[in-house]
Amino acid sequence: MTFTGASLEPVLAAAAIALVVVGATGALVLANVIKRLAGLLIAGFGVLAALAALGAPGGALLAGVVVLFAQTALGAAIAVRLQEDYASIEAQEINAADADDDAQG
Repeated sequence: MTFTGASLEPVLAAAAIALVVVGATGALVLANVIKRLAGLLIAGFGVLAALAALGAPGGALLAGVVVLFAQTALGAAIAVRLQEDYASIEAQEINAADADDDAQG
């Protein structure tokens, strides 16, 4: 049994959509900043896989990889700043610290 490129496109597109859904869900639901960043990365790779399955040109895929790299670097820098300022990267603890700060005036 052999597979042709045409028969694999729907499977690749479905897998790409699954990656986007799983990554976006993780980015929205998880409380840890690093895990949220990983969810965004998974969703981004899903988008790139979908573009590749749809036959996007190589330049568009390369631009997507560059954007994902920049997003990861910026997200890691923000996570480091959150750890330095709040001594935590958990959303609940950061929100509680902000609420305490606002209550103190």
